[in-house]
Amino acid sequence: MSFEQSLLQTAIAFNKACQIVLNYCFEHKVYNKNVLNKATYPQVRREIPNLPSALVQTARDEASEMLLRTDFAKIIKKRLSVRYDNRCFKFYPDSNNVSLTTVMGRLTFSFKHYNYMDTWKGEYTNAQLVIRRNKIFLNVQVKLPDVAIKTVGEVLGIDRGILNIAACSDNTFFSSNRLRDVKGRYQFLKRKLQHVGTRSAHRKLQVLSGRERRFVLNTNHCISKAIVNKPFDVFALEKLGISKKKKNGKQFNGKLGSWSYTELQRFIQYKAEAKSKRVVLVNPKYTSQRCSKCGFVHKQNRSGLGFRCGNCGFSLNADLNASRNIGVLGKSEYLRLFVNEPNVASGEASPTDVVDGSYKPMNSFIGS
Repeated sequence: MSFEQSLLQTAIAFNKACQIVLNYCFEHKVYNKNVLNKATYPQVRREIPNLPSALVQTARDEASEMLLRTDFAKIIKKRLSVRYDNRCFKFYPDSNNVSLTTVMGRLTFSFKHYNYMDTWKGEYTNAQLVIRRNKIFLNVQVKLPDVAIKTVGEVLGIDRGILNIAACSDNTFFSSNRLRDVKGRYQFLKRKLQHVGTRSAHRKLQVLSGRERRFVLNTNHCISKAIVNKPFDVFALEKLGISKKKKNGKQFNGKLGSWSYTELQRFIQYKAEAKSKRVVLVNPKYTSQRCSKCGFVHKQNRSGLGFRCGNCGFSLNADLNASRNIGVLGKSEYLRLFVNEPNVASGEASPTDVVDGSYKPMNSFIGS
């Protein structure tokens, strides 16, 4: 048996073990890992004797977590994949080798080295082996060491929106015209395919959905990278929690549903931390209604894409005005964390309006 066949057979056995646990979950309405281990471990070992015990346990964990996300919905595990923890894999990026537990025992495999692997070095905690279209991929998760955050620096306010993906307080705009145009074409094609309803149309629909997701992902990566590379040490964003409302209308709710503001925030956070920079999240209340010049707040100050202060007459692009307010609030929070003087922020912002946005993510890369 070749090395590739050993991984394929391992993935098939792992999927079978995972499905045995899922079937028990459906029947007994339980997903507690301890209960599942006692109930299903003997059966899995009896039916799949060549699957190592460590992979039996990770198959149980994966089945339990799948049920937690779907509330006992019927699941058939179709994707060929294997979950590895630190007991059954070792990653050696310097020698381009990885040691994996398989149905044939512990084997060492080589992989193609990519330059970005040299950037993400730390503790390799777990991995996911995925077999797709006769290709084998290994997603490796790495826990990066803590980096020293700079204590002095400028703050960039960032206002996220639907028309402008991001408007920065340094007068930089990232328009959504290209994104909305591409997504609109994909939505039109998907509606046509849904109306057809054939099996081939369904397969094509899945392909288009994947392309759309990857396009949005790439767009957010490019924008977040451009923002983090700016000469600022702190990035302030609103702590958004937006939900669809019936009164907004079907068209606007559709735009909200396709707005990936959380993904952009997550990308900015981990990219900033990698550069020893900081991200703070501020309260979004009144950031669009407050004048960034005099601090006057009124809902009639903003009209569409324009902003005109009813107190001092100051006029500006509404998104740019909001980003400047966010920058002031972000500076207030940043100085509160690192400076002992209590009254260092501008009178335009109150420190009580700010929420701490510290974030320590785990990053991953793929070796194939």
